[in-house]
Amino acid sequence: MAFAELLAHPEVVEELVLGSRVGFLALHGGLEPGTAEIARAAAARAGSSCYAIVQPDDLKRHVPSHEADPQCAPRLASFLEHVDVLVSVHGYRGAADLHAAVLLGGVDRALAGALATRLRRALPDYRIVDDLSSMPRRLRGLDPRNPVNRTSGGGVQVELPHPVRALGPYGRGADGELRRAHTEVLVGALADFAAALAPASG
Repeated sequence: MAFAELLAHPEVVEELVLGSRVGFLALHGGLEPGTAEIARAAAARAGSSCYAIVQPDDLKRHVPSHEADPQCAPRLASFLEHVDVLVSVHGYRGAADLHAAVLLGGVDRALAGALATRLRRALPDYRIVDDLSSMPRRLRGLDPRNPVNRTSGGGVQVELPHPVRALGPYGRGADGELRRAHTEVLVGALADFAAALAPASG
């Protein structure tokens, strides 16, 4: 399914809130559970901008980020014109050695490193990976067409594993309570990062 076709689907929702010049992006809401919710919550807490595409649970259509063409999406175009810095929130299902790893991709490696420092303090139970060579190629977010790489002030792509999104077995019972607490800490850390960037972004 092409990007324009996805947006034209009657049950797909585009969400746009314009706040500060720092933005949160969630292109695969619904498909990658928790990502739109995390982006939305962090943006609201920081007074940031937010753009999310949310599809119904039964659609399951993955359009790669580099195909998210703002020429096909006026709201996405408005969002990218408004923001200077971008945090793009994704979810992934990884191999055993990555099941508790948060991956920080995107072309702006300095920004990824700054967020990595903050997340290592906030989420000591997770491996925070900002070394591109340690990430699967498909999760590195380096394509220049990817919206995370289209802003003047840089962007970082945040790939979240199931545990920190409290999904599947990680969302049930006592472990579920713990993982949901981790999600809340993640939201706070992302919000603090965005708030710190907002004055510099203008």
